[in-house]
Amino acid sequence: MHRFSYVAGGSKAALVTAYCFASGQIEFGTEVPEGGISIAVGEEKKVREIVELHARLSRIDNKTLYVPGVPEAANQREGLTALARFIQWLARSNQSGFRALGA
Repeated sequence: MHRFSYVAGGSKAALVTAYCFASGQIEFGTEVPEGGISIAVGEEKKVREIVELHARLSRIDNKTLYVPGVPEAANQREGLTALARFIQWLARSNQSGFRALGA
């Protein structure tokens, strides 16, 4: 599990991480569980607002968040490409209290 305690330019506090699984399902937490891939980190309100704005909703329950393109990917390579595009898209919103990881 990974823990993050700060964001560059942000405050030193317990922060939330947005992460996804191979399915593309996005979740939020203070720790990233085994198998999770970190997407963004920062102040909870900002992380949730930014990620929820750019993620897509499940077609089944219209509540569960997904990385756009990952559930539809034909293979793992296409899924990783979709995840990379999503992180780059999120990076446009980098600011104090929010940072897309890997961008």
